[in-house]
Amino acid sequence: MKKIIILGGDERQRKLSELLKRNKNEHDCAFCNKELSACGGLSGYSVLLLPLPCTRDGETLFSAENLLSLPLSFVAEEVASGALVIGGNMPEAFCRRLSERGASTLDYFKEESFTVYNAFLTAQGAVRLLLENTEEFLCGKRILVAGFGRIGRALSKMLSALGADIYAAARRKETLTEIAALGYKAVDAAEIESSAFLFDFVFNTVPSRIFSEKSVSLMKSGAVYFELASSPFGAAKTDFENAKVRYVSGSALPGRFCPLSCAEAVFSRISEYI
Repeated sequence: MKKIIILGGDERQRKLSELLKRNKNEHDCAFCNKELSACGGLSGYSVLLLPLPCTRDGETLFSAENLLSLPLSFVAEEVASGALVIGGNMPEAFCRRLSERGASTLDYFKEESFTVYNAFLTAQGAVRLLLENTEEFLCGKRILVAGFGRIGRALSKMLSALGADIYAAARRKETLTEIAALGYKAVDAAEIESSAFLFDFVFNTVPSRIFSEKSVSLMKSGAVYFELASSPFGAAKTDFENAKVRYVSGSALPGRFCPLSCAEAVFSRISEYI
């Protein structure tokens, strides 16, 4: 029988542990430093289940509230030859080092079916976050969705179904054409500053600084900005300190609002390996 350990992460990893138990897959968990110490080292495990995202800073394993302090370099050096390391969005350099150590890897986040599903979980979480941060009726409200990738498309569809007036920003002309063809209002990302005053709510999905300090200062008084992207983010949080706009962090939404569904998707993908 393969010896399995779940390392770090958030509620998604805890739900994954519950699914493993339900399916009689014996395993250990290390969600904090104390639990890791009790496991007696990583070299004794044939399957390591890392979180999604694997890391946020590129150096250490992602762990909610930083309960587990575990450098990726340590994992790579301690893993046993022949072990299987499974995770979401694992850095290429980390995967190369694991390969050099004789371990194999499975990154389920690189599979289109999973990333599309995760995008819809993120979009649903974003809608819930919006409802928690407003007391207003959404019908007719102007909402800007910056970025029209998987998450932007899913989110625009959900918000439109609630009656909101959707504006979607993108850089590429073909994407702007698609936005308009779907019935939304297209905004050239290079011209966001000139239209910033229009929106009641702004959702950013682009991991690139597309909202300048001036853009933030021009936003509508009382508007709410939701940051859904990863570092370096769409805007600097400090730019909102003196603005009349509220900044809301929307990081790891599947883990916050849909952990069971995400864990089920992961378990379905990895069950044949464990």
